[in-house]
Amino acid sequence: MKKRYTVSLILAILIAIQFPSVLASDSPIIQVSAKDIYLTAGQENTIKIVLSNTGDYNVFDVESFLSSATPGLTVLTKANNVFTEIAADKSRSYEAIIYVDQSVGLGAYSLSLTVTYGRTGAMLTRTITVPIGLVVDEGYVPKVKYSMGQVGVRAKSGAENQLTYMFTNNWDETLYDLEFTLSSTSGYISVVDGLSTSLDELGVGESVAIEPVLSILEGTPLSVYTLTATVSYRDAKGSRYYQSFSLPVNVDSAAAAKATVITLKRMEVVQERVRPGDSFDVQLEVQCSGADAYELLCKLSFGTVTSISPLSPTTSSLGDLEAGGSAVVTYRLLASGSIAAGQYPVTATITYTDSRGDAGSLTETVTVMVEGLIEFDLIDTPTETVRRGESKELEADLLLIGTESVDFVSISLVEDDVFRRVSGSTEYIGAVDPDSPIPFDINYKVAEDAEEGDHELTLNIEYRDHLNREHEEQLGFTMSIGGDATQPGQDAGPSGFWVWIRRLLGLGP
Repeated sequence: MKKRYTVSLILAILIAIQFPSVLASDSPIIQVSAKDIYLTAGQENTIKIVLSNTGDYNVFDVESFLSSATPGLTVLTKANNVFTEIAADKSRSYEAIIYVDQSVGLGAYSLSLTVTYGRTGAMLTRTITVPIGLVVDEGYVPKVKYSMGQVGVRAKSGAENQLTYMFTNNWDETLYDLEFTLSSTSGYISVVDGLSTSLDELGVGESVAIEPVLSILEGTPLSVYTLTATVSYRDAKGSRYYQSFSLPVNVDSAAAAKATVITLKRMEVVQERVRPGDSFDVQLEVQCSGADAYELLCKLSFGTVTSISPLSPTTSSLGDLEAGGSAVVTYRLLASGSIAAGQYPVTATITYTDSRGDAGSLTETVTVMVEGLIEFDLIDTPTETVRRGESKELEADLLLIGTESVDFVSISLVEDDVFRRVSGSTEYIGAVDPDSPIPFDINYKVAEDAEEGDHELTLNIEYRDHLNREHEEQLGFTMSIGGDATQPGQDAGPSGFWVWIRRLLGLGP
């Protein structure tokens, strides 16, 4: 019995000893190591991270996360890396780029690496977190030097300023792939041009000028402000370096304040003439100068004028206008059919907000010139036949068709190859009113060599309108020519004077 208990105890001890060994041999273990851990401040540094599988089984989905909690140490690449599989007793490695700021001092630092993985045949994943030790053993040595001048950094508030900053290669070898980046640390100053400048290379002792354009707000207090400049570059081996500079901006004066000025560059009636019943356009061109204008509105008004009415909305929004910009707006108007000839004012009022937030307005007037309807016609023209070489008196009535009276009316014969002017070929009539026929008579002579048949006799009418402007209009009618003039001794018929007497007495035509 004692022997049986002894054997059982030995078997139990053997099983207890071997069971942890089996678990240890079955458990995949990832070990982490790092190479190239000695870094230089002020540049990019490459380190190598090695993941070794020390277990007896393959591991898969090996994902690592590299992070930094130390100010001045930044993981630029491979902050996250994945290996699909690492075989048993094998290693995989990858490179990460770490930027060490120029402000980081000499000493030992660490990054944190978290690795998650699974093993063949297991359902759960394992996670380990290990520190990656780094040593900054070489301090920052500036390779690019900023040369400060007094003239190039002076600026005015309320204007755009181009400043000049000089940088020199202060190292013992050529720098490549340089890039200068600027940013403003003040809300008063913005970089509007030259925010980034690139340069292929900069030789030993050579200098380059960076000339950004800065916009400085009006009312900025006079003082010295700063820009932040970051320059990155590579050496001949491909290592990248970074430097930061604080660049001065000396705001020592103020530009003359610019005020918003709104003007009407053009305000005109587009049509050449406007008559009763016409629709026409009034066009305005609004121009902004000095400083920007905002929320421009243009409104058209007619005052006491009721015979001109709008065919389009009288208020138009022009939006915002930059200094030097302009906008065009067109209004469609209608002149009533009963409008009298004359000059009618149309007023445009423009309201806006200037660059300081104050309200402003501008009022201009354009005069619409309305011409009356004026058209002449001849009535009661003779239908007789005249003879070659004959002198005759033409009697007819002149009718004005239109809306306006005219003054200083005269009528005269237009001479041509058939009808010739003689004494009495012009008659002055004077003022003529619409729809009031005016009788007239003028003398003419038929040319000796005129051909028989119908010919047009043309009369020229001259008059002046309500603005005392001179006008001419020609009217014509057909006259028949047949045979020669009456020979001496033949009855030539009653003269023009007797014809007029007969008409006056109602005795005949």
